[in-house]
Amino acid sequence: MILFVRMKEVIYILFILLCFGCVRHHSNIVFENKSFEEIFGDTSLIDKDHVLFFIRMKDCISCDLLQEDAFNDRKLLQRMSDKYVCVEQYVDLNEDKFIPQLLYEYSFPMIVVFSKSGMLEASIIGNRTARDLTLMLDKIEAYRGFVSNSRNRFALNDTCYVGLIKKTMNAFLALKSEDLGKAKDEIEASIEIQPYFYNLYIGSQIYKRLGDTIRFTEYTDRALKMNDRFDNLLYNSIKEKICAPTEELDIVTSISFEKTIHDFGRISSEDNMECSFLFKNNNPFPIIIESIKQSCDCMEIIWDTKPVLPQKIGTVKVIYKPSSKGVFMKGIFLTISKSNKIIPLHIKGVVI
Repeated sequence: MILFVRMKEVIYILFILLCFGCVRHHSNIVFENKSFEEIFGDTSLIDKDHVLFFIRMKDCISCDLLQEDAFNDRKLLQRMSDKYVCVEQYVDLNEDKFIPQLLYEYSFPMIVVFSKSGMLEASIIGNRTARDLTLMLDKIEAYRGFVSNSRNRFALNDTCYVGLIKKTMNAFLALKSEDLGKAKDEIEASIEIQPYFYNLYIGSQIYKRLGDTIRFTEYTDRALKMNDRFDNLLYNSIKEKICAPTEELDIVTSISFEKTIHDFGRISSEDNMECSFLFKNNNPFPIIIESIKQSCDCMEIIWDTKPVLPQKIGTVKVIYKPSSKGVFMKGIFLTISKSNKIIPLHIKGVVI
C-alpha cells in the first residue's frame, strides 16, 4: 500500500514537470522554452513553417502592451499557433543575449521571425500593436522578402543583411555541433560581408578550437576594437569574458609563469608602456626561447637569448606602442626548445 502511494506521488510530480517545464501557455498559444541552438540545431524537428521569437526585457511597458494587445486578438493567436513555433525570451543587460547580439539590435519589444530553414524573414522593433504584427505576418506568408520597420544599423541592403545574419548563424550552430570546417567557412563569408563584434567573436572562438592562436588573437583584437557605446552596451558581458585570462590555451607545464596576461588599465595614446613576464624553468635541463611571434607590429619584444638554467628565472619584456584609441588585447607567442607547444602571453588595456 505504501509503495502504491509513493508511486502515485512520483507520477503526479512527473506530470507537473511535463506540464510546466517545457512550454508556457497563454490562451491558445504555446511558447516553447528552448534556446536558439536547441530549435535550429536540428531543423527536421521544426513542425511549422516559421519560428517567431518574442524578445522582451523585464519591466518593459511597451512589451507588456504589445503582449496584452496580441493576446486579446483571437484570430492572431490562432494564426500564430497554427503556423509558427513561438518562443518568448527575456533578456538582461548583464547576460549574453544571442538574437539581439546576432542582429546587432537592442530595442524592445523585438519580434524576430526565421523560416524553418533558418533564414531571417522579419525583424520588428519597438512599440507595436496587434495590427502591426498581423500585417507583418501577412507579408511573411506572402513571401514579400525581408520585413522590417527600421533600417539595420549596418546600413546594408536587405539581401546583404539577411545573408550576413544567415552566415553568422550557420557558423554559430556549426561551432556548437563541433563542425569546425563548416564553422570556419561560414564565419569567413560572414566577415567578408560585414565585420562586426559578434561575427569576429565567433571567429575567434572557432580559431581557438582549431588551435590557431594567432588567428584567435587577431580576431579577438579586431572584435575589441569595436568599442562605441552601442557595442559596449550589447556585448559587454562577452568583452568581460574574453578579456579574462583563460586556462584553455596550451601552456608548457614544465615552465611556470608569474602571469600570462598583463593589464595596463587605462593608458594615454602618447605613452609607450612596458611590462615584463617572468618565468621559472622547472625542467632538469636548460631551455632556450627559440622564437617569439606577435599579433601586431605595435610591440617591441626583448627576451633572454641565453639558456635559462634549471630553477632559474627568465624574462620576456614587452614595450607596447599604442596605435589607436580603444580597448585592446595583443598576443605574444613563445616557442621553447625541446617542446612543440606554444606559450601564449597577452597584454590588454584601454587607450584613451
